[in-house]
Amino acid sequence: MKPVFYLLLSVLVASFSGIFIKLSSLPPTTIAFYRVFIASLLFFLVKRRVGLFSLKKEMLSLIAGFFLAMHFFFWVSAFNHTTVAGAVIPLTLQPVLTGLLSWLVYGERLSRFRIVTGSTVVAGVVLALAGKEGFSGISRGDLLAVIGVVFFCGYLVLGRYLNRAMGSMNFSLKTHALASTVLAFLVPSFRVVEAREWFILIGLGVGCSFLGYLLINLSLKYFSSSVVGVVLVGEPVLSILWSFLLLGEAVTFFEIIGFIIAIIGLVLFILKT
Repeated sequence: MKPVFYLLLSVLVASFSGIFIKLSSLPPTTIAFYRVFIASLLFFLVKRRVGLFSLKKEMLSLIAGFFLAMHFFFWVSAFNHTTVAGAVIPLTLQPVLTGLLSWLVYGERLSRFRIVTGSTVVAGVVLALAGKEGFSGISRGDLLAVIGVVFFCGYLVLGRYLNRAMGSMNFSLKTHALASTVLAFLVPSFRVVEAREWFILIGLGVGCSFLGYLLINLSLKYFSSSVVGVVLVGEPVLSILWSFLLLGEAVTFFEIIGFIIAIIGLVLFILKT
C-alpha cells in the first residue's frame, strides 16, 4: 500500500467526525466519553504494557490528558449550538496557536513571516465566524469550538515533549485513559445506548480517533510534518462538504471567504515552518 494512501485516508476518516456527532442524539459529554474510552481500549490492546516514567513526565501526561478531555468536552458541545462549519473552521487555528504556545513554553523563534501568516489565519476565522451571525457577534457554539481548539493546542505542545520522552503509544494510552476518566465524571447519567448510537460511537472511537491517529503517524514516517500538515488542511474542507451533502447545512458567503483566507494563511504558515 502506497504511503500517500495512509495520508489521504487519515484525512478522509477524520473528516466524518463532525457528521457522526451531528447524527447522534446522545448528550455531548456522553459522545465525548465513549469516543475517548473506545480509543483508549484500542490503544491498550495494541500497547498492552504501560511504561512507567519519572514523576515529572507522569504529571505532565496527566495535564495533557486533562487538556484532551477538555478539548473533546468543549468541541463536541459546540455542535449543539452551531453548524459543522462553525465547529470545524476554528480547527484551522490549531497550528498557529500551537506555534504561539511553543514560543511561550519552549522559546521557539517566531519569524515575521509566521506572525503575518498566522495573523491571516486568525483574521479569516474571525471573519468566517462573525460574518455567519451577520457581524452581531460570535455564537456560543463557535466560542465553544475555539475553546476546544485552545485545549487541544495545549495537549499538542505537551505531546511534542512527551511523545519523544515516553513514546507515542505510551503517551496516547495514558492521555486517553485519563481523558476518559475525567469525562466519565462529567457524563450526566449512564443509560442504555441504542444500537444506532453504538455505530456512531464506534465510528468516532475506532475510525476518527484511533485509526486516524495511526494513519497520521504512519504518514509521518514517509512525509515531512509540513507535507502532512498541508494535506490535513483538507479535513475541515471535507467536513464542510459532507455537512452540505449529507445534512443539508448551508454555508454563508462570509464563512466561505473567511475560510478561504484562513486556509491560504495556514498553508503558507505550515510550509514556511
